[in-house]
Amino acid sequence: MTPSHTAIVLAALIGSLAPSRAVHAQSAGAAVAIDGDDKPWNRGVPVALRQEARELFLEGNRLFYIPLYTRAAEKYLAALDRWKHPAFYFNLALTQLSLGQEVAAHDNLKRAVQQGPEPLGAMQFEEAEQQLVTLEHGLGRIRIRCDTPGAEITLDGAALFTAPGSREVWVKAAAHEIIAKKSEYVTQARRVTIAAGNVAQLDLPLRKLIEDRPWAAWKPWAVVGAGVAIAGASGVLHALSARNFSAYDDGFRKLSCASMGCSDEAVRTMNPHLPVLLSRAQLEQRLAVGGYVAGGVLIATGAALVYFNRPHLVEQGSANAPAVALVVSADAVGVLVTVRH
Repeated sequence: MTPSHTAIVLAALIGSLAPSRAVHAQSAGAAVAIDGDDKPWNRGVPVALRQEARELFLEGNRLFYIPLYTRAAEKYLAALDRWKHPAFYFNLALTQLSLGQEVAAHDNLKRAVQQGPEPLGAMQFEEAEQQLVTLEHGLGRIRIRCDTPGAEITLDGAALFTAPGSREVWVKAAAHEIIAKKSEYVTQARRVTIAAGNVAQLDLPLRKLIEDRPWAAWKPWAVVGAGVAIAGASGVLHALSARNFSAYDDGFRKLSCASMGCSDEAVRTMNPHLPVLLSRAQLEQRLAVGGYVAGGVLIATGAALVYFNRPHLVEQGSANAPAVALVVSADAVGVLVTVRH
């Protein structure tokens, strides 16, 4: 028997997850033969590539025995890139168990037993099944569903699947973060603590973000326009007031008592039209000043509302539009804005 056909039995220290009996790495003996094109694990893989993969597998076994588990895992993965032999999955799983990577080991043990005992040999096949049972008692499962097409689902930061659909995954008994996200949708993030042997079910529906604004686009501009109109009308009143004050001054200067000063009674007696003209000018002046204040308030308020009314993305069906009311009192003009949260 040549050295390449000598059974290499490697004891794997599995820690707390190990069964009571010893677990052995698969050897590169007859069970990892490169012939047999009719075997499911050999189909489509050239013999030369199988031989190359088998050499990598042997090197992985040597590193496993030292033990250098990380480097051994690298060799097993390189072998699997060339040839998906169940024995490679089996040894990789044992290496991952030694590195504390129970979830990855579980997945690879499942792959190792898919083709039955033949590619592994009876002893390793039995050991793989026992390891699966032990692992599944110590791990938990999460069933995740998302029906939003195109949503990306991640588990602890690693991509899991793209919706729509569902996925069941084995995880360590610990806290895990599941996120479902899609552009223009509200991201869903859940933190779930899984106990050993338990199953958690999560449904992650996403709600679309829509472009929204508190009011119709024209309404804030209508407030600005009203302020401009009031300010413009106040300017007209101011001009009328100035003209009437000027007319009053011209009329007053024509009175005979103008050089010495006229009493109100004398003005009314000499030119009854002048007091009326003065009162009108004063009223127009007061209205103009009040209009400037009110117009300025409306313009400033409208400008603020234009800013707050910019379109933004909100969760569909969740927008609460602020209420706006114009407040006018005897000595003040303002706008009351109420926002509901």
